[in-house]
Amino acid sequence: MNRNDEYFELLNELDDSPVELEYTLIRAESKLRNKRRNHFLILPISSIASFLILFTIFVNCSITFAYACGKIPLIKDLAQFVASSPSLSAAVENEYVQPIEMEQTKNKIAARVEYVIVDQKQLAIFYTLDSSIYSNIDVTPEIRDINGNNFEGYSISSDSFDRKNGELRQLTVDFMETNMPSSMQLILKIRDYGSINEEEPLEESEFLDEKEDSKYDSISELDLPEPVAEFNFELKFDPFFTAQGKIISLNQNFELDDQRLTVTTMELYPTHIRLNFADDKNNTAWLKALEFYLVNEKGRRFEAISNGITATGSIDSPMMQSHRLESPFFSKSKNLTLYITGVTWLDKDMEKIRINLKEKSAESLPQNIIFEHAERQRNDWIVGFSSKRIEENHSYQLFLTNYYDEEGKEYSYHSWSSETGYFDEIKETYIENPDRFYSEFSLQDYPFDVVYLSPVYSRMVQLDKPIKIKINLNEK
Repeated sequence: MNRNDEYFELLNELDDSPVELEYTLIRAESKLRNKRRNHFLILPISSIASFLILFTIFVNCSITFAYACGKIPLIKDLAQFVASSPSLSAAVENEYVQPIEMEQTKNKIAARVEYVIVDQKQLAIFYTLDSSIYSNIDVTPEIRDINGNNFEGYSISSDSFDRKNGELRQLTVDFMETNMPSSMQLILKIRDYGSINEEEPLEESEFLDEKEDSKYDSISELDLPEPVAEFNFELKFDPFFTAQGKIISLNQNFELDDQRLTVTTMELYPTHIRLNFADDKNNTAWLKALEFYLVNEKGRRFEAISNGITATGSIDSPMMQSHRLESPFFSKSKNLTLYITGVTWLDKDMEKIRINLKEKSAESLPQNIIFEHAERQRNDWIVGFSSKRIEENHSYQLFLTNYYDEEGKEYSYHSWSSETGYFDEIKETYIENPDRFYSEFSLQDYPFDVVYLSPVYSRMVQLDKPIKIKINLNEK
C-alpha cells in the first residue's frame, strides 16, 4: 500500500472527525472568517480543500506527520484519559505532547511508553501494559539519571492500579527544587496481583534476579509480591518542553486566621501552578493545606489540584510551603486573582499527641478525629481512627508514619488502610457511617501501652470572607 492509499484509507476512518483535527479546522476557518467575512460561503470550503491538499503533502513527505496521523485514535484516548485534569487537557488540546513510542516485552508482558507531557518541574508519563497471562498487574516505578544514579528531591505517583490490560496508565514525576533533566531512566517493576490465565501456562521466566537473595530498593516494597518483570526505558525530552515555565515574584504579606504568611513567588508551568509561601516565626501553627482558587481577567476559574500532588514541604519544617493549582498557561491570561477560602493548620503544641492504647484514650485529638479502637495482637497494636468525610468517596491521611514511645525513640509504620467502616470485635458487628471514614494501621513489634502519634493536621478553618491577592502575570 502506497502513501496515497494510506491517505484515503485514513480519510475513510475519519468520518467522525477526531477532536484534535476538528480543533485544527475550526481554528483555521475562524482565522479566515475574521480576515475576509465577505467570503462567508466560499472560504470554509476552500479552507477544507487547502487543508486536504496540505494533508496529502505532509502524509507523503513527513514521517513525523504520518506517524501522528496514524496515532490519532490513541491521541483521542489520551484526551479522554486526562479529561479530569484541566491542565493536562489543555496541554493535549494545544498539542503540547511529546510522542515516545517505545516498547519492550518480557515474560509475556508488553510495556509501551506512548507519550509524555513535560515541563521544567513535572513529567506525566502515559504508558500501557499488556499481557496474555497476567490479568491484574501493576507497577512499582522508579527513575534514575541516564547513568543509573538516583535523583534527589522528587516524588513519583501512579494511578495505574486496577487498570485493565492495554488501557492507558499514568505516572507523574514532580521535581521539588531542581529542574527537569534532559533525559532519565524509567524503571517499571511489574507485579502480579491477580490470577494467571491457565490456558497459556507461563514458560521459563525471562525475568531473573541477579542475586537470589535480592534486596528491596525501598522498605515500602517489603509487603509487595515479587516482580514478574522489570523494564528500563531511556526517556529523552525535547528541550522546547523542558524549558517551559515562568517564576513571578510576589512577596505579598497577609494575615490568615491570626497567623501571618507571605506568598513569595508563583511558578507557572503548562502542567500546574505552584504558589510558594513563607511563615512568621511567631506563628502558633504550621500551614498544612489551603482551600483556594484563581480567577483570570475573563472570569475563568482555576481550581486547586484535586488528583495528584497538592502540596510539598521540606524536611526542615512541618509547614507545607508550596501549593498546587491547575494551570492557566494556555489561557493567555494577563492577570489573576487568588481567593483563599479555607485553611488547614497543625498547631505547634500538637505536633505529637499522647495515646494510651490499653485504656483507649487520648489527651487530645485533631478536629473531627475519633479514637475508635486499639487491639493487641501478639507483639503488635492494631489502631483505628475515624474522621469526617469532606467529599464523597474521599479519605485523607490522619497521622504521619513516624511515632514515638515514652522515651522518645522513633518508630514507623509502612502502610495504612481507609474504609467506610470497621468490624467491632466486642459487638461482633460491622460499624459504618456514611459521613465518616475509618483509618487503620499497625504498630508492629511495639510492646508499650502508650504511644505518641504525629497528626497531619490539628484543625480546619473556613473563612467568613475570602482573602484576595492580585497577581500580574506580566511581571518578571
